[in-house]
Amino acid sequence: MRQERTPMKGNGEPAGYTFFFQIANEGGRRACCVKVDASDIHEASALFRQNWPVIESMAREGINSGDSADGVITLVMP
Repeated sequence: MRQERTPMKGNGEPAGYTFFFQIANEGGRRACCVKVDASDIHEASALFRQNWPVIESMAREGINSGDSADGVITLVMP
């Protein structure tokens, strides 16, 4: 899993953190990313881990429905 911090918004609040991961699907792997809005990387990581079952389910639904741009599934978590 790779993490990327998004630049600060104009009001000084972080815009969010993006986590990149892969999901195994039909003998292959699909690239996925999820954006998590949080005040710092520790909170974002904790939210990512706590919500992993939901994130994985949403990613698999996106793969199965074909909702991917360039083979990448992008999710946004509030």
